[in-house]
Amino acid sequence: MAAAPWHLELHILDKSRDFPAAPYCHHFTEGDFSSYEDVINFGKNLDLLTIEIENVNLSALKALKKMGKEIFPDPEFLEMVKDKGKQNNFFRDLQIPTPSFSSFESLAELESSLMRSELELPFVWKSRFEGYDGKGVRLVSKMEDLESLPDSPCLAEELVEIEKELAIIISRNAEGRIAVYDPVEMIFESRANLLDILIYPAKTEEGVSLDMRQTAMKIVSKTDYRGILAIEFFLDKKGRLLANEMAPRPHNSGHHTIECCPCSQYEQLLRAMLSLPPGDCSRIQQGLMFNLLGHPAHSGPAVIRGVDLLHETPNAHLHWYGKKETRPFRKMGHVVIAGRDRNELLEKAEFLKKTIKVTT
Repeated sequence: MAAAPWHLELHILDKSRDFPAAPYCHHFTEGDFSSYEDVINFGKNLDLLTIEIENVNLSALKALKKMGKEIFPDPEFLEMVKDKGKQNNFFRDLQIPTPSFSSFESLAELESSLMRSELELPFVWKSRFEGYDGKGVRLVSKMEDLESLPDSPCLAEELVEIEKELAIIISRNAEGRIAVYDPVEMIFESRANLLDILIYPAKTEEGVSLDMRQTAMKIVSKTDYRGILAIEFFLDKKGRLLANEMAPRPHNSGHHTIECCPCSQYEQLLRAMLSLPPGDCSRIQQGLMFNLLGHPAHSGPAVIRGVDLLHETPNAHLHWYGKKETRPFRKMGHVVIAGRDRNELLEKAEFLKKTIKVTT
């Protein structure tokens, strides 16, 4: 949608023509982005390639890079981000504070570490691969909690006493020109560990925001990064700012930029890919975003209820993703409420969150 005013010719690869992006692109290709052959066949005749999710076939992206294709982010950076163990080591190498962690190749290796008292309960278990939208993260407070975990590469992370969860989005083009959005505060849905409410801008001390900006700039500068990057942080109760994880793509923590900033995160990505000057990241108005999640008791054809009241609410904006099937806690869309008064935004959000339901 951000590309439409510039008439950029877009090609999209995804598994089915009834997926949300299909009606909005010039050329839709049915295929599996985890398949080497599908990714190669899709990308070999294109100029610029980017991703919407990390789980794209890396071997194919590397082969396309060797063909001279420009890929955002670089496949080597993506390879690091896909493995949370490598990602945490990357933070450590750059002297960026993170929760303390141990990396394991298997659940059995983690259990052995516990038995040798090298690891203490409680801790946060994280899958090193393919964890997103609340998947692949579990609290382990007793040995019995390990029984339901998969035997796969994982991390054991310090259980942080979190004061706030924060995020920042940065872009960098091939000439090294950088743009940074103001940080946001994130509140998560506890049952599914999914982003529930995002508040823009984050209410933090200036020093915390400055540290986030400097960390983001260090990461993109040290890696010669090209594209857009979201970085999530914990601010703990001791005042420590700890890097949590990165997403090298447009991100849930940047959806508010469509209504609240002169240049959205999506246009910013296009500018970085096309080596255009960075867009304006300043704040036009404050914003509050909440995800529209599938009702926990419903699976089947999706129906959104209560949307009339949303459209009656001034400066409230519906983004419905067009997914035909709902299931418990599936992301079906989001709502942005914008304005000047933070308390008013919170009141509107609480009302609309109770009113709008995604059922069958």
